[in-house]
Amino acid sequence: MTISRNNARSLSAAAARVGATILGGRLTLEDEHFIINKTDVTALLEKLAGQNVILVVTGVDNPQTERTKTCLTCGREYTGSECPHCARVRSRLRGNH
Repeated sequence: MTISRNNARSLSAAAARVGATILGGRLTLEDEHFIINKTDVTALLEKLAGQNVILVVTGVDNPQTERTKTCLTCGREYTGSECPHCARVRSRLRGNH
């Protein structure tokens, strides 16, 4: 499962506020070690061995294949030429039920 880049940013910002370690970037496997932006994820996890941890991992939508936009008015994500939520609200306010 993947999530939108906007949701990924929100999730990582919330985790950073409470002091969690945040890694972002392309995950690669090099010599049996998982690497994200030159950080050895395997070594990072080895340091946490024996501790209770919560690990949140998700794929982030590729912006080249995803044409999702964030509405500058309401903040909702949408695809297409206009935000459907704001279009409905504008129509309702103009009396075009």
